[in-house]
Amino acid sequence: MNKKEISFTLKLLKTIKHIPFALKIVRKIYPSHIQNILKNFRTLAFGYNQLGSMKKWSCLDKNNNPIPWYTYPTIEYLENLDFSDKNIFEYGSGNSSLWWVQRCKKIISIESDKKWFKYIQKIKNSNLDYRFSNNKKNYIYQSDIAGSHVIIIDGLWRSECADFVITSINSNKINPNMLIFDNSDWYPKTISKLNKRLKHYVQVDFSGFGPINGYTWTTSVFINSQFDSKLIYKTKLKSIAGIKQFRD
Repeated sequence: MNKKEISFTLKLLKTIKHIPFALKIVRKIYPSHIQNILKNFRTLAFGYNQLGSMKKWSCLDKNNNPIPWYTYPTIEYLENLDFSDKNIFEYGSGNSSLWWVQRCKKIISIESDKKWFKYIQKIKNSNLDYRFSNNKKNYIYQSDIAGSHVIIIDGLWRSECADFVITSINSNKINPNMLIFDNSDWYPKTISKLNKRLKHYVQVDFSGFGPINGYTWTTSVFINSQFDSKLIYKTKLKSIAGIKQFRD
């Protein structure tokens, strides 16, 4: 940011500090386009609690509950689905693990960072099978991936993990409903490989802001189009900052 942008941002932050009272003042002081900028800031900073996530360096929603380090559009999409009878396998753990345990039947999560493993281990739930391995081979080749309805690739060695998942699917050892690959925009070759070699999966990309980061990125979801039971929506589709109105 240049000096002008920094100065402008600081003025906005100072103005919006006392929400919602400040918005009444903003309507009198600033033109409509500046008001909209402030509203956008308010939504992202407080509605999605990105500001709180940044301060605490932890992925948290507006109620300070743990959420995955995926993009916000991904989280909102997953929030609307019923995973209560599903088994989850996760490469890479964190607040995502704590978020999933509240929504699934069972989750197996493998972590390569010892310090992070010890932290999550202290607060893990009974339906979380939590494992540690910083050995590449042991980390990737997890036989217990069989029976998983959702597989998440969000840790180390993502390309190699994707190769193992592809091989396991194409050899009929596993048949998950869904794959989730975070930071997919950083792994274009791996995503292209998943797209080409998983013939019955539909790739859906969710790009946007997410917790902590000051930039946008992409979380890709691969949905199995041939799975016997369709994804079940547990709630009406909604967005944190959506306008409450119905057109049909």
